[in-house]
Amino acid sequence: MNTNTAAGLTASAEKLREKNISDKMIFEYVLSGFEETPYRWGGDRPEGSDCSGTVCRAISITFGSRLRVTADELYRSYFTAVPDRKDKITAMFFTDGSGKAVHVAGYAGCGLYMNCSGRENGRRASFRTEGELRSMYRDFNTVERSLNMEAVRR
Repeated sequence: MNTNTAAGLTASAEKLREKNISDKMIFEYVLSGFEETPYRWGGDRPEGSDCSGTVCRAISITFGSRLRVTADELYRSYFTAVPDRKDKITAMFFTDGSGKAVHVAGYAGCGLYMNCSGRENGRRASFRTEGELRSMYRDFNTVERSLNMEAVRR
């Protein structure tokens, strides 16, 4: 079971920032701290979170801000840049037939995404590959995008 807390992840992120670690690496580290987090609709903490809450909390801790929006709002307003897993904070979105993002999984590095969903075994967040995610959400379109830094700074 995950023993991380939001306060613990925030403190760890601050230590990494002091060592001049990139925002992308901090985001991936914080996102990884959500492994085994119980799925809780509307949540955004390692004690219980949903998909957008996980990504929003990782962004909030990384940039010392407060962001809490839906997967669709992340898709439409924040993750609008060309995907670049190598150099940018990236997420995979799952859109329905109308183009609305109904799920998001943040890229956690090493070819893995953090998936916090009720579809996960035991309803706990888990690392997933792109292929696993596409299989789990085959009834949706898949779009990968990177974070638009201008949107975060607004």
